[in-house]
Amino acid sequence: MNWNKAPELASRITDPVTGAVFVAAMAFTVLIFALRSRSRVALSVGVFLACGMTVLGLFPLASSVFLQTRQVYHVRVTVLGGDHLPVSDADVTSSSGGEPKAVKGGWEFDIPPQAKPLSGQLVLFAAEPSSFLSGQANVTLSDDYFPTVTIQLVPDRSALVRGTVVDERGHPVAGADVSVSGYPEIVVTDNMGSFSVYAHAADGQVVSLRAQKSDLTASKSVPTGNTPVELVLRRR
Repeated sequence: MNWNKAPELASRITDPVTGAVFVAAMAFTVLIFALRSRSRVALSVGVFLACGMTVLGLFPLASSVFLQTRQVYHVRVTVLGGDHLPVSDADVTSSSGGEPKAVKGGWEFDIPPQAKPLSGQLVLFAAEPSSFLSGQANVTLSDDYFPTVTIQLVPDRSALVRGTVVDERGHPVAGADVSVSGYPEIVVTDNMGSFSVYAHAADGQVVSLRAQKSDLTASKSVPTGNTPVELVLRRR
């Protein structure tokens, strides 16, 4: 090893793992020189220096691992149902992934430093599919490593209904008005007879659709979701 270049090489190292490997190599070199000296004093000094260098080299790596372990965020989540009481059967997820752990009164996400969003903003989602309820809440990951979040579930109204309007011969009908019964919004089918309308309901719920063009109408109860539906216009 060229000892004159050692300080220059050491000054360029910023990663704890690389630093530990570099110091270990130097310690090994010192030990080899001590063994070749055939002097007990030199050997003792060499072993002492090699051990000291190894400890000093591993310290930054050990400190980094320790700090990363200590800096894990433990995000506690409580989910409230429609009656504003805690629920225990919700599906809970986070924008940073990870598996939620069931704890007393809710769930907990362990977010390590490497999974922390660059903005520090973590979004928690919760849903109770059987009740068509969902909700979300944001939390900022900063100096508090044990933040708590409460998510209030509310009725899910985000689903869409997609499909086509056709005549009795199966030809697409352009320019037909389509709406969900009970709501004023109207969408108009395109040249292919296709439409997409907000259902004011959750995925899987059944809504009543109505389509009309001139004296032709169609009504049908359909489930919301990604499965396209078909409305057939007839004279009534």
